[in-house]
Amino acid sequence: MEDLDLLSLPPEILAKIFSNIPWNQLINVKLTSRKFNYVTEKYLKDMQKPKISEIHFHNVYSYIDEIDRLEVTYEILRTDANSCGNINRFMNTKFDLLPSEIDQLHSFLKKVDLTSLNLVDINLDNHTEAIRIFNGYFHNTNKIDDIYFVVRDSDKNFDDILSFLQKIQNVGLLYLHLPLPHQNVPRDFIIPVRNSLEILDIYERDDTAFFNPRIIKYIVENNPDLRLYILSFDNFKTYKMVIGTILKGVLSKRNNSCLHNCITLSFDLFKFEETSELLSYLYSEEFPYNATNNMRKENILYTGELRCPVCGKFDSIEIFDNEY
Repeated sequence: MEDLDLLSLPPEILAKIFSNIPWNQLINVKLTSRKFNYVTEKYLKDMQKPKISEIHFHNVYSYIDEIDRLEVTYEILRTDANSCGNINRFMNTKFDLLPSEIDQLHSFLKKVDLTSLNLVDINLDNHTEAIRIFNGYFHNTNKIDDIYFVVRDSDKNFDDILSFLQKIQNVGLLYLHLPLPHQNVPRDFIIPVRNSLEILDIYERDDTAFFNPRIIKYIVENNPDLRLYILSFDNFKTYKMVIGTILKGVLSKRNNSCLHNCITLSFDLFKFEETSELLSYLYSEEFPYNATNNMRKENILYTGELRCPVCGKFDSIEIFDNEY
């Protein structure tokens, strides 16, 4: 009798009822009747969905059929109740898509909840159209611990790459590996991450000129907890531009308060042909800090400090060779 009463209800009322059912029990509702299945599909956006804590997009090449597939790996967060309270459990799942099947990613993303993401890992040599699809569902309102973004094929989908980066607002560690030669970044482009970033890791190769003073300045000025910069470029000009912009942004805060701190720069100097020029810059009068030569570790390149004329405390800096 209760089933008959439910079946008599209009779809919009049923949708409100079904929206309270946990996602892993919703299958039982679907199997009860065609009408219930229809309602859950029509009002899918209102139904509870599995919460994804991690998602990875990678290329996987098969030597059997010589086809490069898109591999999607994700971790589902499940909260189980017991006598001690709620326990978070995780389930790892993955699936592969052929090049002709990439659009099926829509179906998957519609059925999961991305608001609890702690890790986003995109590492693609091709199939970067997956970024365009993911962009439609990714909203970085809640803080994500880590975002790793490695893209090498930019000829066809550079706008999708920019669109994804413009959605990054709230993340602790941002790793950007961008060998993107001959691409012009709009002059007003920024990555709008604010009040969350603690580590910025940038890798550019192949004469990439993605990062400019505007992008770096915005990141530095809007992330007061950003202390560690890991930098890898293939020319001294880019190193000098990025370092100078970082230091200008950090030291400009001295004009507003006496909240002084230590920042750390880590350089990837392996096979870097202009190392001597970079080191000369660090020890020149142009570099704003005063060298202290406190070489406590083998891979340290430079330590320096700058006394505040107001309170007498110091801003300090440590620079390491990451490939020592």
